[in-house]
Amino acid sequence: MERKVFTVVDGVRIQAEQLSGWKKILIPEVYIALEEYAKRDNDKAETGYDICRGTSLDSYIVNYMLGYRL
Repeated sequence: MERKVFTVVDGVRIQAEQLSGWKKILIPEVYIALEEYAKRDNDKAETGYDICRGTSLDSYIVNYMLGYRL
């Protein structure tokens, strides 16, 4: 059975979809901070798993609410 590779392009596509969802509900200040955090290491990614997405984005929002800035 052939395994599908999770590429950087795949990861960035998922990240963009998730950020789009967050943009609809966050105030601009928080969304801008989230987007900067999420994309800051995209250029260093070797696979899609290296792209910030999913629960990493969720955790950032929780930490932002608690006053932590990453």
